Amino acid sequence: MKVNKMKPPFLRTPYNYDTDAASNESGLRCEDASLTQQHQKDQADINFIIEQFNVTGILPTGPVSPSYGDFSGVHDYHSALNAVIALQDDFDGLPAKIRAKFDNDPENLINFLNNEENRQEAIELGLIDPILQAEIAAPNEDKTPLQGAAEAA
Repeated sequence: MKVNKMKPPFLRTPYNYDTDAASNESGLRCEDASLTQQHQKDQADINFIIEQFNVTGILPTGPVSPSYGDFSGVHDYHSALNAVIALQDDFDGLPAKIRAKFDNDPENLINFLNNEENRQEAIELGLIDPILQAEIAAPNEDKTPLQGAAEAA
């Protein structure tokens, strides 16, 4: 009677298996141009996010876009004070680095945003949404030069 000897199973250990070679054989190699947007690296950096959370106690939600209010309905002290408190709360929700840039004063931020020369810097700081800014400017850009000249006449 002939007995077949079974070969013992191969057990992978750090001493008999090259993990780097196995990874290179079975891995995905992407050689296309990267589509990663590098201008958002600070917002995606975990150290930056944790620094913001330690200061404010809130996780970042996204860019803050300016908002305009109609205060014609403010007739008494209580309503006016509530509007000022809401503005201060919105300012306090900004990252500490941006508040420090304006000396922790909302009036300095308002003056900065009212100056048209600061528009690009405000977009870079995330105070103005560039998509919203493009939609506001788009109606004037849709007109051809002949349409603009006809309306001016």
